[in-house]
Amino acid sequence: MIGKLIFLLAAASQLVHGAFPLVDRATGKIERAPYCPARPASPEFQRAAFTEFLHQFFEQHLVNESLTNFASDEYIQHNPGVLSGRQPSIDALGPGGPYDFSKGKVTIMHYLFDSPFGTVHYRVDLPGQEPTAITDIWRFNGTCIEEHWDVIQTLPKNATNPLALF
Repeated sequence: MIGKLIFLLAAASQLVHGAFPLVDRATGKIERAPYCPARPASPEFQRAAFTEFLHQFFEQHLVNESLTNFASDEYIQHNPGVLSGRQPSIDALGPGGPYDFSKGKVTIMHYLFDSPFGTVHYRVDLPGQEPTAITDIWRFNGTCIEEHWDVIQTLPKNATNPLALF
């Protein structure tokens, strides 16, 4: 009974800070945010962590919290407009940054996870701009996201393919 109460109090504390503890179903081990530095994790845990990261980042628009909870301090960034490290990504993707999508609409088209990689293909509609298609790829090391790649396409005005991008 006391063990359950302690778990519930810990879970409530994590909810206040934006992340619910994740359970590694393969081992039964409970992991709490932040998930970095990396700790060993099963592919099942990584899949659950990736899903929670997407929820925080895209659905709740919690850029700072999601990257703080899931991305390494030494986050390797392959986007040519953003330096490596967690903080440069927070600055670029957060409010006022060059990749701040909070004033537009983001629609996730597809996502998948195959350990240690997670990917998401999504549409960004910003006021006064043509739709943009983005595919992000992240690499996990245990419980922690350590590397990111992206591909960004805009719809050209003379596109002949009605299925272009989406």
